[in-house]
Amino acid sequence: MPNNPNLLRYDPEKDKSRHGAADEACCYEMQRKYGWELIDIEEININSLEVDCVFQGKTEFPKSFYDTEREDDDA
Repeated sequence: MPNNPNLLRYDPEKDKSRHGAADEACCYEMQRKYGWELIDIEEININSLEVDCVFQGKTEFPKSFYDTEREDDDA
């Protein structure tokens, strides 16, 4: 587990999730696309990611078509 709590992707104590993004517009796009409640945008400037989008609750991206196809092949 990272020493910096801001690097945790989901914080169950605060019920918040973070997803890195290239810019603030990407945060709003994630909110619109997935229906997540955006509650904050934090500057991080790590590699090509400029911000962390902070959402209420536990948020996860849906599995991609390729991940689903791979699971079917393993069965």
